[in-house]
Amino acid sequence: MNRIVLVLMMMMSAVAAVAQGTVKGKVVDRQTNEVLPFVNIRVSWQATGKMVKGAITDERGHFNVTGLAKGDYVLTVSFVGYKNATRNFSITDKAKAVSYPMIYIGEDSRTLKEVKVTGQRSQMKLEVDRKTFSVDQVLAAAGGSASDLLESIPSVEVTTDGEISLRGNSSVEVWINGKASGLTTDNRAEILQQIPAESIEKIEVIDNPSAKYSPEGSAGIINIVLKRDRKAGYYGSARAGMNTMGGWQAGANINYSSGVLDAFANLGYRSRKNKGGSLSEQTYTEKNTYQNYEAEDDHNGKNLFARAGLTWHFTKKDDISLSGMTMIGKRDNLSLTPYHYGTVGSPMDSHVMFRRSEGSGDMNMYNAELGYTHTFTDKHKIDFSLSYNKWKNDDSNYYRDSTTYFDPVAPTAYAYQYRPMLINNNSWEAKLDYENQITENIKVEAGYSGRFSHENTPQELWEDNANWDGHDMAQKRDYFNRFIYDMDTHALYATMTTKLGKLGVMAGLRGEYWKVNTESYDYDQEHDASLRDEPFKKDYFQLFPSLFLNYPLTETSQLQLNYTRRLRRPWGGQLNNFRNTRDASMVSFGNPELTPEYTNSFSLNYLKTWTDHTLSLGAYYRPTTDVIQSVRWNVDGVMYSTHENVTGSRSAGMELILKDKLFRILDLTTTLNAYYYKLDGFSYEIDGATVTGEPDENFSWDARVLAGLILPYDISLQATGNYRSRSVITQGHRKPTASLDLGVRKSLFNKMFTLSVNWRDVFGTRKWETFTAGDDFTRHQKNWRDPRVNFVLTWNFGNMSSSKKRQRQEESGTDDDMQGGYGGYE
Repeated sequence: MNRIVLVLMMMMSAVAAVAQGTVKGKVVDRQTNEVLPFVNIRVSWQATGKMVKGAITDERGHFNVTGLAKGDYVLTVSFVGYKNATRNFSITDKAKAVSYPMIYIGEDSRTLKEVKVTGQRSQMKLEVDRKTFSVDQVLAAAGGSASDLLESIPSVEVTTDGEISLRGNSSVEVWINGKASGLTTDNRAEILQQIPAESIEKIEVIDNPSAKYSPEGSAGIINIVLKRDRKAGYYGSARAGMNTMGGWQAGANINYSSGVLDAFANLGYRSRKNKGGSLSEQTYTEKNTYQNYEAEDDHNGKNLFARAGLTWHFTKKDDISLSGMTMIGKRDNLSLTPYHYGTVGSPMDSHVMFRRSEGSGDMNMYNAELGYTHTFTDKHKIDFSLSYNKWKNDDSNYYRDSTTYFDPVAPTAYAYQYRPMLINNNSWEAKLDYENQITENIKVEAGYSGRFSHENTPQELWEDNANWDGHDMAQKRDYFNRFIYDMDTHALYATMTTKLGKLGVMAGLRGEYWKVNTESYDYDQEHDASLRDEPFKKDYFQLFPSLFLNYPLTETSQLQLNYTRRLRRPWGGQLNNFRNTRDASMVSFGNPELTPEYTNSFSLNYLKTWTDHTLSLGAYYRPTTDVIQSVRWNVDGVMYSTHENVTGSRSAGMELILKDKLFRILDLTTTLNAYYYKLDGFSYEIDGATVTGEPDENFSWDARVLAGLILPYDISLQATGNYRSRSVITQGHRKPTASLDLGVRKSLFNKMFTLSVNWRDVFGTRKWETFTAGDDFTRHQKNWRDPRVNFVLTWNFGNMSSSKKRQRQEESGTDDDMQGGYGGYE
């Protein structure tokens, strides 16, 4: 027995002596300088080409292949949408470990026979905690806004009112360049409609963020990354466009980079014109009466978007950056809405109230940020940023109501209203992040985040029966309201990433303390402080753990299991108890005593890559408590709406994303979401009325296919199809909807100019239609926007010497992807 053990030990020692070589490195995108996770690594014998071992890069772009015997090898790096990169290396007695600090790979370009075809950059990257979508190839958003662009992102949905949801859940955070940047649920619809789509580089969907990020948003975070090119020299473009609605736009951007300074500037102007409509059919079952309307709406807006930044590399290890962004805009709208009233089945008893609505407003948004980064080593750094954000929205709304009875003897009555609505938000945000790759398998991150926000929003109403010129109107004191909302948040977090054999583990914990203060004054309380109620004050402390497990099943497939705790804090519009009667069929107001809802989010993901295909399959489960929902009820023929912490809910689903490259000229991205949602029942009193909601559950699904086709003569075609099935909402459901967008792009004069044309909502089917009901009412609503076609011409300019050099290298057969990568021996 001892002899057998001795022989086995000698054999193992021999194997260890033979197979002890290692090759490792880091893979980076040549254009963006970003690390690339999940890249395929193949090690083969030089002599035979036979594969010896394989691996895939981790979330930091690193790979490490061990157990190589002495000999000559070829290292091949491959990834969908990129050129392959190869390295020849040898394992010898003197050089047992080979290291490649950087291997750069670039986007794929192919030559088929005599037709030159330029490959599209891969539009989707799958990483440990996010999906990244490159949007510079999305033709359907040319000439559009950030909102238009978000509609093309898998699992993201944007309503006609600009409300954004992820996987059917509207509790989602939207950031710009990794920070809130002044965006809140109150204002983000307005801001995103002003940001030009052409200024956006990529969109990241972080559906289950780690403890490093804010826990806000139970569905996750959508991060919009604006363009900032760091290539040496200067580059830029100018564009102009128009659409069939009569809107137009113009803009320009320029980037400069050197060893000491990086600078960028963007400037854009948009004149927006949108046409659409709305419909409502409301029935009061106890009184057997109805109130209906159908109206067309014209919305016009003009805005200036500007952004600039400067980074000074004042030492090899220290950077200081200063950047700013502003949007200055105006908007106006006009609609004539006929409100029909009557008894169900007896139209002769009905009458009509015509409401003429005119509105105009100024929208101003400012963001400034100061940043400092110190790099101890390439794996050890500290980053600090301080930002200030301001959002100001001043609206002037005018309403004229005229009531005409179908009895010819009855007179016509007029009522004029002037309603200024002012919003003034500002906030400060400070962040400090520390990152240290202690060993090859241990990484530590820690940091602090603080946000301090303030809102002061006065609302008032003036009325008169003769005119709305503002001179003789009397203030209606019952509708005066001043809403003050303060929230301060402090957060500390720490995460650690390590490996236990093949299993990758990232565990983290975030602690947040925040306090809120809401005050609401009526007219008398505004002028007499002794009459004011005590402010609603509350503070919270919560812990938010996160755990990410990643296990490579094979060289080209991985399994991920994630858990995070999330929350959804109520926002200003849900808290402000000002009674809004802009819709004459509904009185809506907020609830200053709302509390956050909390979600435990679990997800399981499988990732598989092939040369021309990528498959991502994910499942998730999210139980939520204290769900914030909009509720409605009827009192004496008047509909009311507010927000409440109604009950609990559970949602579960599966998401499939399939990326295919077919025939080298066709890219297909297919997304399929199927999810189950259950909302518990509720019943309670509001203002003396009983509000109820029956338990409801629903299975729904949505699908999106984005097809990109590259044709000869530098022509690209793109089609995006969307479908969403019936889904449950509080006290009702939403009807299914489908839509189609088309786009085409043509490069001119050796790509100096680009002409893009897109047709949004080709068949005019992008409509939002809901049905809600209570004990004594039913309501059917529909909203839509008319289709439009956009035309955009772009001129590209700048110091293109590096691009020309790359073209000459490709024509001569040299491999530009090899630049920047090198081998070293340890």
